[in-house]
Amino acid sequence: MNLTTRAQSKSQSQSPRDSATTPSSQKDNSPRPSSANRKKSSEIAETKAKRTRTGCLTCRERHLKCDEALGRCLNCRKSDRICRRGVRLNFIDIQTVAPPHIIARPKGAKLTFRDDSRFIASEYVGGFERYPPPQPESPIEERRQIQHEALNMIGSDQLESLFQSVAHSFDPLGFDLSQSVANDFLGGSDIWHGAHLVPGDELLPHGTSSFAHKLALKQFSPASLTDPEQIFLLQAFVEDVGPDMDSMDVTRHFTQILPLHAIDEPLLLKAFLACGARHISLVDPSFGPEKAHHYYLVATQDLLHAMQDPNRDSVLCATAALILSTYEVMCPQSVMKHIAGSRALIRECGWTAKTPSLGGTCFWISVTMELLSCLDKGWPLSWDPDTWGVDMNMTQNQPFWKGDDHWLHRIIYICAKIANFRVAIQHLQSAVDTRSRNTRLHEAVPEWNHYNALCEQWITSIPRSMKPLSLPQPWQGSKSGFPKTWLIKRSAIMSQFFYHTACIILAGIHPIKGPIEPEMKEVQQSHAYEICGLAANLKDHSVSNIAIHCLAIAAELLETQTSREEALNILDATTKNTHWHTELIKEKLRRHWGWSQQPGTVDPTQMHTDFHNLDPELPLHEDSGFNVGITNPLFDAGDFSLEGNPYHGYYVPPNHHQILDQYQYNSFLV
Repeated sequence: MNLTTRAQSKSQSQSPRDSATTPSSQKDNSPRPSSANRKKSSEIAETKAKRTRTGCLTCRERHLKCDEALGRCLNCRKSDRICRRGVRLNFIDIQTVAPPHIIARPKGAKLTFRDDSRFIASEYVGGFERYPPPQPESPIEERRQIQHEALNMIGSDQLESLFQSVAHSFDPLGFDLSQSVANDFLGGSDIWHGAHLVPGDELLPHGTSSFAHKLALKQFSPASLTDPEQIFLLQAFVEDVGPDMDSMDVTRHFTQILPLHAIDEPLLLKAFLACGARHISLVDPSFGPEKAHHYYLVATQDLLHAMQDPNRDSVLCATAALILSTYEVMCPQSVMKHIAGSRALIRECGWTAKTPSLGGTCFWISVTMELLSCLDKGWPLSWDPDTWGVDMNMTQNQPFWKGDDHWLHRIIYICAKIANFRVAIQHLQSAVDTRSRNTRLHEAVPEWNHYNALCEQWITSIPRSMKPLSLPQPWQGSKSGFPKTWLIKRSAIMSQFFYHTACIILAGIHPIKGPIEPEMKEVQQSHAYEICGLAANLKDHSVSNIAIHCLAIAAELLETQTSREEALNILDATTKNTHWHTELIKEKLRRHWGWSQQPGTVDPTQMHTDFHNLDPELPLHEDSGFNVGITNPLFDAGDFSLEGNPYHGYYVPPNHHQILDQYQYNSFLV
């Protein structure tokens, strides 16, 4: 049947019904379409193509009717095209790239915005996990991440040391490269030298620092020192004290960068001279401590004067305070003012583990010094390790630029968490209520297992460069009773010291078993011998302070007369030609072992009683600083928001600090 016949039959079948339902008045007045018009409209209705809804996107782009065949439609087979399936969504005015430009920040602007929502959410159970992985907080961090990805694509391990030495002060114009090559590699030098970025601002998120600007641009004074005494003392710092501070810094700020700026910064120079003079007075008895004491007083006066200026350079003040705190560590008889002061200034600057360059270096020096004191005295850390910002992703598929320093930071974090856990367990064990104590100790077992798993994951995940190059046993021709562990890199040596110390402490604080259990005792003995072997073969004097503290913990576990005497000899060899002294540590070990006091030794209690303060004319508040007690003094003195802050009476909040909302500042310091 053709289309005409169907149309006629359709019209005939409808005509009786239409005549029956249509009134007579309407039938007479309404115009009747001709048969030709009805035939034409019906043909159009019947021949109109049905639109496909499930066809391929290839045919839709070519404006062809798709037969909707699955797999590959007929049109695509004929034209040998890719038959693309899916749903095409149309969006209007969508940009998938960064804005074409960033509004230039006015010169000298102090205002900045900080998102603390992630930190606030972390205070709630499961709150932090709801957020996506954090993104770079500044264009500098974003550009550094792009560099890391580019270097990762190259895949050469030889670039690791080069990248780590220039990553924080990278300047494409300083290389002998064409401008086009530098732009292709870094995406344009305007990212680093544009008007919207001030070099060095990453060291002070809430303001600007002229000293940080000089560090970033490598602006050094052409002048040189001419005073022979200053040259001698500065050289002593660079050669003997600076390596201790740079032990965790691949950029070597305190031995290769900051001394070049000391000529322009009198505060920095005087702090360097004080530490250099103190070192010489400790290694050479003919050089009295008066010169070191003089420079310490002068540097302290300058720092206190700067603390009264709201327009001071916070980066410079924090760095100088940290150097003076190193002086106090070398001089235990002094009043420990700048240790707490440097911690408060570091917090004021907002430096954490994520801060690049000098800020991150100062942060790790400060927390490591505190950790060593807490391990020795059984204190909890004043700065919660969970707020440090340490990357604890210990998977094997990490880019090569995640160097050895990241593994060192991780084991320091683990050791700090264990130190805090030890204090909590001791409080539980000292509870009076036996029933409540046992219940809470059983509840602490999962946390102990978590820290033990972290230690095992760290030791199994570290790269080859962090593991011993050789490990002969004592019976293989060695006269020592300890294993002769040989490690090449400084970061590997420090990491192994902290790892074995963490395992010793963890085995001694099991909530249920305790250190007297044979299993836990065997673990402690094994790691104690490893620490003694590391210290016995230590050649790098810049790690002496860490080795002394870890060796003091391990030596207490030694049981034989021979091993104990060898441990004392190792302490003497470790401190030889250094400014560190171990008389108090050796006397403490003798008392712990039950040995009688040797003739001529000093009673530590009497020695502590004879401790003298600095010159009373030093303008420091008498209630600030470190006090002898059972709690960490940084809890009460390491924050300018506390009444007993170390620079009380001199401290004036800086201008950039006043811009911040009080809630944001307090939440950051938690």
